[in-house]
Amino acid sequence: MDVRLTLPDEMLEALGPDPERETLEGLLLLLVGEGRLSVERAGAVLGLEDREQAEHWYARRTMSRRTAEASEDPDGTQEHVSPGDFTQEIAKRSRRFLRITPAAKGSGLSDVSINHDKYLAEDA
Repeated sequence: MDVRLTLPDEMLEALGPDPERETLEGLLLLLVGEGRLSVERAGAVLGLEDREQAEHWYARRTMSRRTAEASEDPDGTQEHVSPGDFTQEIAKRSRRFLRITPAAKGSGLSDVSINHDKYLAEDA
């Protein structure tokens, strides 16, 4: 199916040298983000070889948008990080991640916040 879309010149400029590809990727990001399409299927539509490449594409495209403000260098450029290169230092610079400080042992009814893996393994 072909879809014809008329966009203002300023949007075409913002999309860069390949507006068709950027529009397709933007739509796929929206559908994946809303849970209406899998990352793997989006990757197939884009011609990516496998799920790993699709996950890399999705992570790169969503991370660059979500952490643009948190990961800007002093010169205003964005830091693009692939999942394999993600480090604790990058996580610290990002405001995207929830930081949970575990309670000290015995501070509540149980020490689940510290030993959660142990409790989950016992339930299995």
